[in-house]
Amino acid sequence: MSYCMCKCMSVCVYVYNMGNMVSLPGSMHTQIVGGREATPNSHPYIASLQLRGRHFCGGSLIAPQFLMTAAHCMENTASNLVTVVLGAHSLRANEATKQRFRVNQVFENGFNPLTLQNDIVILKLDRPVSLNGKVQVVSLPSANEDVPAGTQCVTAGWGRLSTEGQIPDRLQELNVTVTRQNLCRPNNICTGVFMQQAGICFGDSGGPLVCNGVIQGITSFIIRSCGNGVTPDFFSRVSLFRRFIDDAINS
Repeated sequence: MSYCMCKCMSVCVYVYNMGNMVSLPGSMHTQIVGGREATPNSHPYIASLQLRGRHFCGGSLIAPQFLMTAAHCMENTASNLVTVVLGAHSLRANEATKQRFRVNQVFENGFNPLTLQNDIVILKLDRPVSLNGKVQVVSLPSANEDVPAGTQCVTAGWGRLSTEGQIPDRLQELNVTVTRQNLCRPNNICTGVFMQQAGICFGDSGGPLVCNGVIQGITSFIIRSCGNGVTPDFFSRVSLFRRFIDDAINS
């Protein structure tokens, strides 16, 4: 059984049934499991995607007016209702570092909701962000750049602290290790914190996997449960989508 890290109140649960994945409606709220609170604004590229003031997914600033997130985050979501918040640490506090934006355009790339392939979209914001020490663009990988097994990376988000756990107010982060490719899929990067209860969870979708200062993955889905210490976490492999990303930014 695999779960995509979908938005609050409409989590998509995918069950392997005789070799086929069937999507089932869910009702779980949309944190990093086993991580720690991040230093405020230490991930200046991370965004909170919100509906009516409630966080449902993460995203990463890749250009002054463009955000990258998971395609399943925007599925069945009216983009004109989404607010993008950058410069946040606390979701609830009135922080002077926060900048809020609307979504002007969504660039899609053939997302398959049954297989979770091509789980990436680019959002064009209604205006360029004000870049400063708290809000910055993240570095993109080269096309088809490889991330070897054993590479140390960090992921971050405001997702649940456990499968049925609490939603954090403050940004969480977790150090993870890239797994061997035979534990993953060709179009994904997988990470694990094996033998420990740590990993991504509901609400982390669309957030970044950063390795050596470069965003290599977009949080996509898990298998079984959050941070189970046995199965890896799955991220969309950003380097495979460089042409799509560049075309969106230059459109």
